[in-house]
Amino acid sequence: MQLRELECFRTLMLSGTMTRAAEELGISQPAVSATIATLEKKIGFTLFARQAGRLRPTPEAHLFFNEVSRSLVAFESTERAAAEIREGKRGSLSILAYPSISIALLPRILSLFMAERPDIRINLVSRSSYVVKELISTQQFDFAIAELPTDHPADRTERFSYRCDCILPNDHSLVARDVVTAQDLSNIPFISLFRDHTTSHQLATAFSLANARWNIAAEVQYFVSVCELVAAGCGVGLVDPVISAPFTGEVTRRRFEPAITYEIGLLYPDRALSVIAQEFVALVRKHLADCQYPVSNATSRP
Repeated sequence: MQLRELECFRTLMLSGTMTRAAEELGISQPAVSATIATLEKKIGFTLFARQAGRLRPTPEAHLFFNEVSRSLVAFESTERAAAEIREGKRGSLSILAYPSISIALLPRILSLFMAERPDIRINLVSRSSYVVKELISTQQFDFAIAELPTDHPADRTERFSYRCDCILPNDHSLVARDVVTAQDLSNIPFISLFRDHTTSHQLATAFSLANARWNIAAEVQYFVSVCELVAAGCGVGLVDPVISAPFTGEVTRRRFEPAITYEIGLLYPDRALSVIAQEFVALVRKHLADCQYPVSNATSRP
């Protein structure tokens, strides 16, 4: 049996006449008749009897119709699934990312992505950047996002670099300046990320070269914590323009000199990306590239 024969039989059963069946199928009445005759020969029993000039389905035709309908519905469902997979609207997406970017930015991007793809399943796993760099090699994730630098092979990493801003309480005296320097912040309570963070290393060098005292009032793990403490008047700080943007509404941002850079990397496993992963990576890439004050993005895509 061929698919076109089953479709012709189902159409004839539903339409009731050769004429309507031919119109719905876009073929001639003789073609419908020949297809049904071929199908009857293959299955070994009569499907239609002609009574008073009309076709009447046989009892066997009704039994066969139920099975054919189930088969065609399953086939059509498979066709739709194949189309949705091809178009990146069905499947799963497994993302590994460091906590800060998982708090606000990724959920916002995911909400846009999922709105057009209600049948996809998302798995977002948050780990420290160090762990992210280790786990991406397990091939369990479609892609990963981590803070850089990293020892991950350069041909599977896409880099985005940004210039960080100084954030100040809204009533701070330095708000009047367009640019804030390390010398300006000498002895002022500073909310810093932990000292092993790449921005902390750069800040230590900047304050040293300016002969300024870096007065660390608190060390925290995430930029979000820096934003909250600065907003509460506990000191000043330095934040990136990507992760911190949603949390800087209650502070004042100013350009900081010398430039302190913050890098994010999209890390890829050693295999091809699915259609869904390719489309989501493109959306993430657009959001990262559109962030305020990007310094550059050096791309080495898989």
